[in-house]
Amino acid sequence: MRTITGIFAILLIGATFAGAQTTVSVPKWDFSVNAGLFNAKPEEREAQNSYDQWYSEGRYAIGLGYYWTENFKTEVEFTHTPEGSRYVQDFVNIPGTGQVYPYSFESYHRIQQTSVRAVWQFLDNSWVHPYVNGGLLVEAERHRYHVPQQFRFPPDPRGTTPPVLLRPEFRSGEITDYRGGVTVGGGAKFYVSANAYINTGMQVTYAKPAT
Repeated sequence: MRTITGIFAILLIGATFAGAQTTVSVPKWDFSVNAGLFNAKPEEREAQNSYDQWYSEGRYAIGLGYYWTENFKTEVEFTHTPEGSRYVQDFVNIPGTGQVYPYSFESYHRIQQTSVRAVWQFLDNSWVHPYVNGGLLVEAERHRYHVPQQFRFPPDPRGTTPPVLLRPEFRSGEITDYRGGVTVGGGAKFYVSANAYINTGMQVTYAKPAT
């Protein structure tokens, strides 16, 4: 299977635990745990057409950040998604006729991302801190697919002509693609105490094949 390009939109709704900012301008470390919704749109080959262009799964991440100033920090985040699937349409030539026959198969995807981002946080020493971020990422996508047996049945089911086997059942092994990409996002942090906050936001990433 051809290497896939993905556009990934991630909704982060989770709890993050960190040292809250104070009026003292000293760097602080920031540790976060996030869970949310992950939506992905893989690229297809020109001959293919998917029934479900997007698939959805959970998204789970841990991150570590470092405040250089009260408003600016850098962070590293590792993200994992469970395996999601979608149905893709492909085509096969019917033996002896030259005709093209459509069939579908199930494509499975699992994503891991390591991101490095710069974050700018607004509203000094407030209970609500909007933020924007941007950075680079390295992505590993593990994907596989399952093609069930494909038959072409005769036009008249009352006849004696048996179905024609167009393609036998096939299960691919797991294929892993590595690629680089970019990530941008934004949201807001809502402090519930001096040392803990809830982070809500959206992160969008785009990764192209290394080739």
